[in-house]
Amino acid sequence: MPSFARHSLKGAARALVLATPLISLALTAGPAVAQTVPSPAMAAQLPEGFADEVELRIAELHRALQIVPSQEAAFRVYADVMRGNAQAIHALFLQRAQAGDFSAPVQLNWYAQLTAAHAQAVNRLLAPFDALYQSLSPEQQRAADRHFEHLSLRRMPGRAR
Repeated sequence: MPSFARHSLKGAARALVLATPLISLALTAGPAVAQTVPSPAMAAQLPEGFADEVELRIAELHRALQIVPSQEAAFRVYADVMRGNAQAIHALFLQRAQAGDFSAPVQLNWYAQLTAAHAQAVNRLLAPFDALYQSLSPEQQRAADRHFEHLSLRRMPGRAR
């Protein structure tokens, strides 16, 4: 595999995780995060650093929302969808990394697949997050609103960075 493909695979996978509604808050995980430990199946399907990053984002969200025991089940459903999304996207990157054709048309087609997969991943998060959001207190909902605020701040075409 060309070195640019390895580099872009790792960087794009990391960017995708960060682009999903999992913005890093640089918070440390509290003891309540113990229930968000990756399953052995997930660890086998994702590279260690990538799995760790997904788990870090889950822990940060858990901490930011101050999830209470009665909300753990709804949070766990959302977190499991996040893990599944990470696995699906990682599989797409592995498939691309194993391909031998890196021509422009093939790359553009793969990018279309990646974009569609990202849209599907975000759509899979909607129902579980809505259920979780409805279980949150008004204060927790405000924290969630702040946590996901980055989605409305995405760069618009023609706007300076």
